[in-house]
Amino acid sequence: MDTREWAFDFRVGGRDIDEGKFHNGPVSRYEATYTDIVEHVRIVTTYDMWLDGAHMSTSLASMEFEPTNEGTRFTHIEHGVFFDQFWTDGHGREQGTQGLLDALGNYLT
Repeated sequence: MDTREWAFDFRVGGRDIDEGKFHNGPVSRYEATYTDIVEHVRIVTTYDMWLDGAHMSTSLASMEFEPTNEGTRFTHIEHGVFFDQFWTDGHGREQGTQGLLDALGNYLT
């Protein structure tokens, strides 16, 4: 992917922006705002996504971290509104999120 814009401001009220063009494909844009950050406990963000300039979804996501005897339990909960011209359900978003979590797990091991 060719990055066109990238910003990362990890603080409450901070914004995360990632825009890029897939090789011979569409331009994808992600804009998030961090609404709650509690160190070692929780991150809450709202975000919007666009594809070739068309608004495709708005989501609220929480990532929670809980200590366990084996390490840390990670819980990801997301509520998304997917606009009709793109998806009628969140299956594609679920697959994309699972891919990111798999990559994180591979990196950590």
